[in-house]
Amino acid sequence: MRGRRPVSVILAAALSAVTLLAADVRVTPLIAGGQVLASFAAPDTYSADVRESVQSGLPTTLTYTVELRQSSLIWFDRTLSTATAAAAIKYDALTASYQVTRMTDGQVLSSDRTAKEDDAKKWATEFERVKLSNGDGLEANGEYYVRVRARATPHRSFVLWPWSRDDAAGRADFTFIR
Repeated sequence: MRGRRPVSVILAAALSAVTLLAADVRVTPLIAGGQVLASFAAPDTYSADVRESVQSGLPTTLTYTVELRQSSLIWFDRTLSTATAAAAIKYDALTASYQVTRMTDGQVLSSDRTAKEDDAKKWATEFERVKLSNGDGLEANGEYYVRVRARATPHRSFVLWPWSRDDAAGRADFTFIR
């Protein structure tokens, strides 16, 4: 009986750690015309909880924070610029269609309607060429990285942790060549 308790505690801790891991975001930094852009895909952010929330007719937003950062050996990494991309999804049960509105830094990029959930999921989880910097202030041949953090709202599950955590995250390193 005594030997089982430590094993069950270790198993419970391992399962808790697995559930706290964020899903992956595939990030691709792009340098075009001296500008730094980022494309990313985060299909795992459209989780079962998000799907359930959307299917209930509740407006659901997937928000992506895209950061251009420079590593630092001594102190915290420096954030050079930030962009916010978001996709608002609304399911209309009467017409059996999804309305997906995509925004970057508060400006609407597109607003599309579809009857296919797969199309709505793709529109909500993939963004192309999000502008991060026009290249001013970046060192030629400098090492940088793009980090994308995703968050779905509203949350349908209750978490006892008082600070929010990301639903998904990804990072891609690159060298800025002018």
